[in-house]
Amino acid sequence: MVPRVFLCVSIDCECDKGPGWRTRRPLTFEGVRTGVGDRLDPLFRRFGAKPTYLVSPEVLRDAASVERFTRVAGCELGAHLHGEFADPGAYEPDVTAAVQRDYPPDVERAKLFSLHGAFRTAFGRAPKSFRAGRFGVGPRTLPVLDELGYAVDSSVTPHVDWSNISPGLTFVGAPTQPYHPDPSDAGRPGDSRLIEIPVTIRRSLLASVPFVGRLCEARWLRPTRSDARRLASIARAEIAEAWHANPGAPVVLNAMLHNVEVVAGASPYAATERAARRILDNLAGLLDFARRSAFACVGLADVPELLTG
Repeated sequence: MVPRVFLCVSIDCECDKGPGWRTRRPLTFEGVRTGVGDRLDPLFRRFGAKPTYLVSPEVLRDAASVERFTRVAGCELGAHLHGEFADPGAYEPDVTAAVQRDYPPDVERAKLFSLHGAFRTAFGRAPKSFRAGRFGVGPRTLPVLDELGYAVDSSVTPHVDWSNISPGLTFVGAPTQPYHPDPSDAGRPGDSRLIEIPVTIRRSLLASVPFVGRLCEARWLRPTRSDARRLASIARAEIAEAWHANPGAPVVLNAMLHNVEVVAGASPYAATERAARRILDNLAGLLDFARRSAFACVGLADVPELLTG
């Protein structure tokens, strides 16, 4: 039996940034106008693929960006929280350094409700998928998302420890395939009604080597970091491991990037047009690999039904 494989491409959509992820002043949104409208949307259409755009609060307040998203067909729109941009206490930060799990419980809840309301106002419907900025999902996040009617969270990054930005924020040991998480710990299975769809990340090939292994970065299914050949290798490794652990079950791959990465000068990853085009080419290579392999490219919120279908 050949496993059914689904590819999600989840894209964090934010205002334009610069070196060191510094926010451009005044806020600009070339990452939406050019990045999504002129580059990503045509690419996904060419491959018949369905992306998920996870939209941050400052983008939801920009009328031109909202209008541009309404003209993108065949995509899923979800929510993405960088808390500095969300009420209460919204402001324009130099760098989005806040981690939502570190807010007091009432503040995190209020910001999630604010983001949710802004999304409904912008698009006339509620989002079903969510990702925390800086992957900062915390012990109080999932119950609020459940209360708001979300179906999917995608904040977990297996094999990655973020304790340097928020003490205790780690996903080392987290599953790499979708699961119902513990309501108080998104990184482990439990009985939440939501589905957690982790970003596809593989351990470094040198991870088991003493001393050296802990210094080696995990391998992300991320066109920012890898060319088409390496992305295909990461995908095949994840499929093989998932198939070995649960023969016959559907396999979900979840690639991620930011919209601003495909526009020159709008992120630290693409200071030049050549660098931005390289990321686009890497993404095209991943989509071509998926098409040749007969993987369906679906939205994050499509996954719960596919897992039970």
